[in-house]
Amino acid sequence: MSGSSIVKFQTVVAESQDGLSIDLMTTDHGLEQLHLIISPKALDKLIKDNPGFKHPGNPVVLAQYDADSEKLTVFPLRTLLTSRFLEPKYTKIRSIVVDGISSLEHQDYSENVGIGNMPAGLVRAPLFGFGVLNDLRTIVQAVERVPDVTELYVSKARGVSQNGGTLRISRSIFDGFRKTVGRLHRKTLAFVNERKLEVIETKISDLLQAKDSVDYHDDVHSALADRLAEALVGKIKSGTISRKAALQTVRASVANIAKTEPTEILSLQREIETVTLEDLIERMEKRIAQKGLTEHDWQSFLSANAFILRLAFGVPALVFEEQLAVGGTRFDGGGGKLADYAIRAGLLGNLAIIEIKRSSTDLVERKAYRGDLHAPSTELSGAVSQVLDQRYRLQMDIKSKKIDSGIFDVYTYAVQCIVIAGLTPESEPMRKSFELYRNSLKEVLILTFDELLAKLRALLSFLKGEQTS
Repeated sequence: MSGSSIVKFQTVVAESQDGLSIDLMTTDHGLEQLHLIISPKALDKLIKDNPGFKHPGNPVVLAQYDADSEKLTVFPLRTLLTSRFLEPKYTKIRSIVVDGISSLEHQDYSENVGIGNMPAGLVRAPLFGFGVLNDLRTIVQAVERVPDVTELYVSKARGVSQNGGTLRISRSIFDGFRKTVGRLHRKTLAFVNERKLEVIETKISDLLQAKDSVDYHDDVHSALADRLAEALVGKIKSGTISRKAALQTVRASVANIAKTEPTEILSLQREIETVTLEDLIERMEKRIAQKGLTEHDWQSFLSANAFILRLAFGVPALVFEEQLAVGGTRFDGGGGKLADYAIRAGLLGNLAIIEIKRSSTDLVERKAYRGDLHAPSTELSGAVSQVLDQRYRLQMDIKSKKIDSGIFDVYTYAVQCIVIAGLTPESEPMRKSFELYRNSLKEVLILTFDELLAKLRALLSFLKGEQTS
């Protein structure tokens, strides 16, 4: 504060029922601070309820903003009028820094808004003392286990790093932590509620069948943690079982579990599929939003997640070959042209060819051809011609390829051609032009990346619906 002359004070949050209010102080050096103001009414109540309470002195700074760096530093404090009033919220963490925040003068301090453009998961309302939402306190607890850390920095920069007492975490990673904690919390509650129901059902059954009275205090089941572990890996004697060992045990026991507890194994399978889908959807959303991805980047992603390609078909399908040679001597041979993927679809082993473009590929020309009609882009029409030529070459050479490769259970009776490219156009004229073009194609199916994402979301909704049915 030294060397700064105060320009003005203004009340941004009026006095609450507890007698607390928030003032904004601004200096001519671009420094802004939020001060917690304790009214005589609040002070009297504190002293009456807590005789040992002493006013910490002014100002009580809740937040500080630097206009040059657009960094907001908050100092999480307890603001309920109890014996712990104004104590730090956390054991070690004393401040949380967030960059990319607008000036405090331009914020909406109403209870439901608070400091705008703060990352989800952080308390935005000053009267609540800032910090991390209570449901996510385990994130802070984990951060506090990092040696010497007293400040958490949620940054727009990528990655995680430590500089002295400051642990910097990117916004995307912090948001991933937030989603993970929320997902685990929901799953834990569901598990606990199921166990509660099971316990009560068992006790009712015992009471109806028992001749003598039942002791309500007996533990019908083992501890919840043991029950959850047993559900996955069987009876645990002692010690810690690693995730890898747990998975190996489950894998070895799948056949037996499927026979004895088919409903449980199907429920577990749906749970795993749901979690996997949620992660896959999140990663695909980030890729679609990311600029500069090449065709190779998308091919690598879809190779690692071939399930997305199978989702494009209405029948069971598997990836038969990546980078299929359609002009060489073998299916994986050199020379000739390469198709990005060949899919063996359905029960007959009929092949389909998929050509992958970029998510940033323009589907129609930006300049209207005539009126509100837009011609298909050169890149899209070229991809259509390319995949048709690949099909032609494959059908011409299929017999020799079967012989040379020793693979005979694939066929080219009716090779389906698919082009995955771009995103659905934003403007209505461009959307109409794109729909007119792709629906006029009888032998090539064009799918956009956001349509594939929509298929994943629809499948996730279906699986969640099955789990709750």
